[in-house]
Amino acid sequence: MRRMKQRYHTIIKPDVNGSFVGWVEEIPGALTHGRSLTECRERLRAALQLMLETHRDEARQGLDDSCIQEAIEVDVPDLRLISPAPVA
Repeated sequence: MRRMKQRYHTIIKPDVNGSFVGWVEEIPGALTHGRSLTECRERLRAALQLMLETHRDEARQGLDDSCIQEAIEVDVPDLRLISPAPVA
């Protein structure tokens, strides 16, 4: 199977207990935690990969010879360059 790389943006936040909570901006439900920053990153990568593979498998269940499979690319602004709105 041919592999392709895709880039996703994560947010990781330290919690009050010293562990970390992380999520993937583009994928609702891709949320995890870890006792360390490294563990949180590893778990995020694993959770994201599992979600993508599961969704792809489910989407391809109804394929037949009439289906056209294509890849598309979209340009998304890099929101890291945009300052967050001030909290009132």
